[in-house]
Amino acid sequence: MSTFKHLLATIPRARVVTTMRPTPTRATRFLALSLLALPWLAAQPASADGDADGQIMLGYRWVDVDGAERKFREDLNQEDGPILYQLDFDLVPEGEDRWADRIELDVNDLGSRAFETVHLGIRKYGAYTFKLDRRRSEYFYEDIIVPPELANVRASTGGDFHHFDFERVRTRAELDLFLNKRAKLSFGFDQHTKEGDGTTTLDISRDEFETDRHIDETLQTSTLGFSYTWDKATLILEERLRDYENVVEVFLPGFSEGESPGPATLDFYFFDQPYDYESREHAVKVLARPNDRLDVRFGAELHDLSLDLHADESSQGLDFRGNPFSSIVTGSGDIDRDLELYDLELTCNLNDRVAMVGSVRSYSLEQTADSTLGSDVNEGRWDIETTGYEAGFVFFLDHGFTLGAGLMLESREVSFQQLENDDGITVEDAETDNDGYYLNALWKPRKGFELSAKVDVNTIDDPVTLATATDRSRYRIRARNRWSNGVSLSAVYQLTDFENDSSGWQAETEKIAIRVGCRIDDVEVSAGYTLIDIERQIDSLVNEVLLFDDLYRADTDFLDARVRWAVNDRLTLGAAARIYENGGSFALEREEYRAFLETRLASKYLLGLTYRTLDYDETEQSFDDYSADIAEISIGYRF
Repeated sequence: MSTFKHLLATIPRARVVTTMRPTPTRATRFLALSLLALPWLAAQPASADGDADGQIMLGYRWVDVDGAERKFREDLNQEDGPILYQLDFDLVPEGEDRWADRIELDVNDLGSRAFETVHLGIRKYGAYTFKLDRRRSEYFYEDIIVPPELANVRASTGGDFHHFDFERVRTRAELDLFLNKRAKLSFGFDQHTKEGDGTTTLDISRDEFETDRHIDETLQTSTLGFSYTWDKATLILEERLRDYENVVEVFLPGFSEGESPGPATLDFYFFDQPYDYESREHAVKVLARPNDRLDVRFGAELHDLSLDLHADESSQGLDFRGNPFSSIVTGSGDIDRDLELYDLELTCNLNDRVAMVGSVRSYSLEQTADSTLGSDVNEGRWDIETTGYEAGFVFFLDHGFTLGAGLMLESREVSFQQLENDDGITVEDAETDNDGYYLNALWKPRKGFELSAKVDVNTIDDPVTLATATDRSRYRIRARNRWSNGVSLSAVYQLTDFENDSSGWQAETEKIAIRVGCRIDDVEVSAGYTLIDIERQIDSLVNEVLLFDDLYRADTDFLDARVRWAVNDRLTLGAAARIYENGGSFALEREEYRAFLETRLASKYLLGLTYRTLDYDETEQSFDDYSADIAEISIGYRF
């Protein structure tokens, strides 16, 4: 049967069981209320309530998909229905005793399951600011690599058996109270939720079984902060409380023969493992400028985390020998973690042309954990101490040239102890050294032109895991220029190279991006081209014997162009194109074209029309291909 270690590793992976649909009732209700409320609000006399302006855009979207609708949902996740495209409202109340100086409301794409946002801001200068933001989106993932009838987990010929379909909502509220010109008191609340369904695979009795899983996660963060500013220093204090809950339910929807039909079968399987943690965090930060030459930044944080979990597992079926089995297992576990972080940064201007920069960092983590599932007992302890130093110089030279260079040293000591059942205590100690250097150059000889270059190289000695690079290097060159006639040009070249000498893997990414823009009179044109070349090489070595060689390549070309023409003060036309082509291990092509019209019917009424067409083609297979046509109409009112 599965252990806590195995089950915890499978928790983040899931697949779709039921298709979540958006809530048309909620969206329709909001659109109806908006239609009723906004004209009334706009009709109110401005002299009575203050200056108010804004606009509302309501509309409808039609979507027609031919081919793999699940792949379309994974990429765009759109559907037919009414949408509140935009609602912008700004109010400046009048009167000397007004409780707010400015009120703003921004709503975008309400009714679209892909992504929607709501923002409310209220401010009274010198007294307070309040912000409330809500972002909602639906995440869908169901990638298929081979046809479902050929999929097999054990033979590694299947697609991705871990799929997702859940809704993400983030709600954030912030309130700043200005006690006086120097002191500020802050309150904050941030909540993330995920809710939906999925699937995952479990190894039970030497076979793989595909199971369903319910997704229900909530993370709440409450903050209390205080800051005080003197003439040459600022003190910031913050208290944070994080509360996380995860309802984990994994179950077999019915009898299963597994991914490799044979003796092992399951009549039913159910696993319930809810867990939650609470983390209390204390932070202090000091920003000081004692004189014109010295800047000092100091920060410290203390985290105290406590996690609790409980598990119930029940199953019945035939094992890999064909013998019947039935089990009911319960268990529990807890984790305690203490984390300390300290940072000190210094910048000293030696003269008008030379500045010295430096920093010292110290991180420490202590964690104890134990879990029991039936007769499986696991206990572990982690101790990690990390210390880092960085020092460098910045030179301000003639003709707008700036050069920076520095060294970085970091040392990490790791001690790990584990007790698993009666196998004794496993003790591992490791020390990792990370040495590197960086070079930065910036040249701005005149207004509108900029050329920059960055080099970052690190060597890591004896990393704790084989998935950590032993050598890392990053190179980037960027140039930008803007001419007086409205033409602009930018170009970027970037190269990253990660290697691990111990496990024999290499990851290299090369990127070239060029963008040009032009605005002449009433016409605005922009176009860009990006080339990304990715190569992943893994030499699987066991006792210095090469078992197999894995190679992944991606050669990506991305072209986009956009034109916008303001024909007159009432009519605007536009078009856009996005062409994506990827060769290598997974070859595909994706083309998207868009045309739009925006017109003002009268002094305050707006009309918008948009048409998009997409074509997705995986050149070596066809079961994921699709084409889609999306039409949108929007009617607006400006007040």
